[in-house]
Amino acid sequence: MRRMELDAGIKNIMVIVPHEDDEIFLAAGIMEKALSKGIGVHVVMAGNGDYEGHDEATGSVRLPETLAGLQVLGLDGRQVTFLGYADTGMDETESFLHQLYDDSEGDRVHVSHCSNHTYALPDKKDYHAEKYGKPALYTRNQFKQDLKEIIMEKRPEIIFTTAEYDRHGDHSGLVLFIKEILTEEKEYHPTLFSGVVHSNAGDENWPNRSAKRDNIWDYAKSMDVCEPFVCPKDFDKGLLKWEERISFAVPEDMQALDFSVNRKARALACHKNAIKEDAVEFLYAFVKREELFWEIVY
Repeated sequence: MRRMELDAGIKNIMVIVPHEDDEIFLAAGIMEKALSKGIGVHVVMAGNGDYEGHDEATGSVRLPETLAGLQVLGLDGRQVTFLGYADTGMDETESFLHQLYDDSEGDRVHVSHCSNHTYALPDKKDYHAEKYGKPALYTRNQFKQDLKEIIMEKRPEIIFTTAEYDRHGDHSGLVLFIKEILTEEKEYHPTLFSGVVHSNAGDENWPNRSAKRDNIWDYAKSMDVCEPFVCPKDFDKGLLKWEERISFAVPEDMQALDFSVNRKARALACHKNAIKEDAVEFLYAFVKREELFWEIVY
């Protein structure tokens, strides 16, 4: 394991995630520390998390929650970009981003249960609509182009994203797109870190829990939120080496045992549509004294 802190000399970082709340799981502490050091932070949300929606109105309900959660950390809406693509399932065969990545016909239009084009909020349009005056169709080529353009506009020195070996197809598909984009660039080579949300060990085992309880507050009281991550059996199945993990310590205000004041827990609490009874333990188990990533060579 290697411990790491962001150097104050870094100009900017970018957090690119598939769904609303992934940015909090993986990098809430990193973002808050970066802001405290004067490092620029930009969050790119690839999808709308609209798996349970049936149109654009119901599909966009999680977007304000992301803005609210990031505001808890000190970011405003100008530091967030919604690409506005879909969320159609977890398995690679159902995952929107993995299906896009695997599509050999780059201009084939994909259709979700909410739309066939990008969308976001009435007062905060998706990236393509904001830049070009109209939304983008759901195609492989268009997603890659939108993602490439926002990366190249901001040119972050470090990118934090999800892992290729994550069990969610959107998580693995996203980093594959990022690696493809960066590999094609000849003069721009940011450091790339990937973190695991849905491990091969299963959501019931990763992240590790101290105890099981029926609600958030009992769960918070039952656990030591200052504990580190622990490697469960079958975490990576040899694909990610546990001993190669990089640990970023979270700020002290994210190590509080009281979830009502713990800033990471407070940011997660903004994601009301994600906090379902069967997901509470999983969501809040990411409130640890560290955030883990692996450096990716591309």
